[in-house]
Amino acid sequence: MYLSDLKNGSAILVDSNIFVYHFSLRSKYNSACTDFLERVEEGDISGITSISIVMETTHRMMILEAAILLPEVKTRDLIKYLKEHPDIVKKLINHQNIPHKIGLFNIEVIAPHFGTVKRSQQMKTRFGFLSNDALTLQIMEDHKVSNLASNDSDFEGVDFLTLYKPTLAAIEPE
Repeated sequence: MYLSDLKNGSAILVDSNIFVYHFSLRSKYNSACTDFLERVEEGDISGITSISIVMETTHRMMILEAAILLPEVKTRDLIKYLKEHPDIVKKLINHQNIPHKIGLFNIEVIAPHFGTVKRSQQMKTRFGFLSNDALTLQIMEDHKVSNLASNDSDFEGVDFLTLYKPTLAAIEPE
């Protein structure tokens, strides 16, 4: 299903890639994600996310910012490069306002309890997920949210959720 298919009044957990596409103006999914987040902001949809997703979004936006600033560094080497050059990290400031911007979307940001983190380990065994995705599933289960806004196909095999993905931007005729 697509983000645009989600009915008004629905509750949905928003994954980091939806925010990243929205904040990345050149993303082919920017328009769909922006339209979706506007529906959340207007209160048509009840959106939730988690502190871990906000931090993942902030981190990914920092890496995208670094990639623009440092085109000579291969993407796969950026994190190592940044760790070795903290002076460059100090120059990366655009990503720092991401948590504030997410807070403006009329979205509930959940800070999971330690018990949630511990229970999320079972999601790894159950679905074969890595830590952050397992935590997302546990948060959804704990908060009885069955809709997920994400472009992560790994979630397609989860029996207790409905995955809503962004659509590609329409190609304008020339």
